Amino acid sequence: MSVAPQSRSFFQQLREINGDRGFFANLACLFSVICMMGLSNLLSQSLLHQNMNWLLKPLMVVIALYFFVPYFLLRLTKRPSNEG
Repeated sequence: MSVAPQSRSFFQQLREINGDRGFFANLACLFSVICMMGLSNLLSQSLLHQNMNWLLKPLMVVIALYFFVPYFLLRLTKRPSNEG
């Protein structure tokens, strides 16, 4: 059974988004991005006197989805490679 060209391009895009990162690499990247967002919130509170907590919560959800949805979709649909 052959995979349609559109689904191949979809999985290729998922591979490009994930960038061959594993679970712990995605977790470390998520942690570093959340730390940077926290530091930027502290900076905006101290310099601009603006609290950005209302923006950080949805951004953390979106960033977690960005790191883990492609990884889990690739793990669920992992097929043996015919290359090599």
